[in-house]
Amino acid sequence: MRILIIFIIYIIIQSVCYANVSEYIESYTKCCENESYKTFSQVIKGGASISAIEKQSVIDREISQELNSVFIYTDLAECIKTSLMNNFDIKIEDAGVLEAYWLKKNAQFQLLPNIYYNFDIQNLEGQYLVGGIVATTTHEVPIQSFFILEWSTVNQGKYFFYLAEMRNLLKNRRANLEYSKEQIIRDTVLAYYDVLEKKMEMEVQKVNLYDRLEQLKYTRARFETGLGTLYDVKRAEAELAGAQQEYTTTINSLRLNQAALANIMGVDVLDAIYPFEIEVDQRELINPDCDIEELYEQALESREDIRAKKAEIDVYRAQRSSNYTDIIPAVTLSYQNGTVGTKRAGMSQHNSITLDVRAYLGKNLLLGTITQIKADSALVKQKKLELINLKRQVKEDILNAYYDSLNALKKVESSKVEVEAANVSLDLSLANMKAGEATFIDVIASQNLKVQSNINLIKNMIEYNKAQTNLLFNVGIISPDNVLKDYKTRFY
Repeated sequence: MRILIIFIIYIIIQSVCYANVSEYIESYTKCCENESYKTFSQVIKGGASISAIEKQSVIDREISQELNSVFIYTDLAECIKTSLMNNFDIKIEDAGVLEAYWLKKNAQFQLLPNIYYNFDIQNLEGQYLVGGIVATTTHEVPIQSFFILEWSTVNQGKYFFYLAEMRNLLKNRRANLEYSKEQIIRDTVLAYYDVLEKKMEMEVQKVNLYDRLEQLKYTRARFETGLGTLYDVKRAEAELAGAQQEYTTTINSLRLNQAALANIMGVDVLDAIYPFEIEVDQRELINPDCDIEELYEQALESREDIRAKKAEIDVYRAQRSSNYTDIIPAVTLSYQNGTVGTKRAGMSQHNSITLDVRAYLGKNLLLGTITQIKADSALVKQKKLELINLKRQVKEDILNAYYDSLNALKKVESSKVEVEAANVSLDLSLANMKAGEATFIDVIASQNLKVQSNINLIKNMIEYNKAQTNLLFNVGIISPDNVLKDYKTRFY
C-alpha cells in the first residue's frame, strides 16, 4: 500500500513538471510560428503578438539604457543636411575660396597707379660745400611737400600673368570646395550606414539574447524533470554567454560609429545619433545598364577634383610664363605736385613729370631667368602627370565600386534565400524536437543559422548601398538628391 501511494505521488509530480515543460514547448513553438515576431521574447512580453514598431520601441529603450545615452533620432536626409552646414572640412575649404577671391581682386587692382603724400623737412646748420668747391656757412630749414602719383604701367607684363594665376587659383579653390562637399556627402552616407548596420545587427542579437535565455530556461526545466541532460543545460548556458559577448562587441562598435558620424556632421561627438529606420532596403542609385567606360567618360566631365587639378596646372603655367617678362623693359611714369622752399625764403610751387624706362636682360645675365623657366616647366610637367595619375585612379575606383555593387547584389539575393531557409529550418527543428525526432543541439544549430543569416543579409544590403554610394561619388555625380533617390524613412 505504501509503495502504491509513493508511486501515485511520483506520477503526480511528474505530470506537473511535464505540464510545465509542455507549456514551454508550446510557447516556444507558438512563438516561432508567429510571422510578425519569431522569437522567444514573445514569451517574456506576455506571449501576445506585438507590432514591429512596438518591438522597435522596446529594443531601442533597452539599448539606450545600456549605452547610458539619450538617442538623437534622425534620418539620412537630415544627416546630410547637417553635415553640409556644419562640417569643418567644408568650412576650411570655404575660407580658402574667400582668400582666393580677394587675391584675384587684389590682382585686378594692381593695374591702378599708386598715390601717396611725401613731406620732408630738414635743419641745415654749419659749413657745406657749394658746387663741391667753395665752403659756406649756412642755417636753413628746407621743406618739401608733394603729392605723388606713380604708375608702373603693366610691370613688364607680369600683371597679366599674375592675374591669370589668381583667376585659376580661384577656380581651383572653388572646385576643391565642391569636391569637399561631395566627399562629405559620401562620408556621411557611409558613416550613417555603419551606424545603421550596427543598429540592425544589435537588434538581431538582442532578440537572440532573449531566445537564448528562454532556451536555457527550457533546458533546465527538461533537466529537472529528467527529460533532458546536463549537457543540454551547459550548452544552453554557453550559447547565452556567447550571445552576450557578441552583443557587447556590437554595442561598443555602435557607440564608436555614432561618434564618427557626429564628427562628420560637425556636432558634439557625444551625441548618440540613431537612425529612424526599423529595416534596411537596397537602393539602386546608378543605372545598371551603364558600363565602366561610360561611367569613366562621365567622371572626366563631372569630377570636381579633376577640374581642380586642371586649374592648378593653369596656375603653374601662368607662373612659368611670367618669367619671360624679365627681358621686357620696365616703364614707370610718375607725377609730382607740391611745394618746395625754406623757412626763411618761403615756399614755391613745384610740378614734375618723370618717365623712367629700364631695359633688363633677364635675371643674373639671363641665366637666372632661363633656369627658373626650366624649373617651372618641370613643375608643370609634374602637375600634368598628377592629373594623369588622378584619372587612372578614378577609373580604378569606378571599377572597384562597380564590381562591389554587382558582388553585393548577388550576395543580397543569396542571403534572402539563406534567411528564408534558416527560418524554416528552425521551425522544423522545433517541431522535430517536440516529436522526439530531433535533439536540442539541432535547435541550437538552427538558431545559430538564423541569427547569422539575418546578420549576413543586413551586412550585404548595407554593402550594396555603400557600393552604390561610392559609385555615385567616383563618377562625380553624387548630390543630396541623387544619394537620396527612392529613400523613405520609416518613422516610429
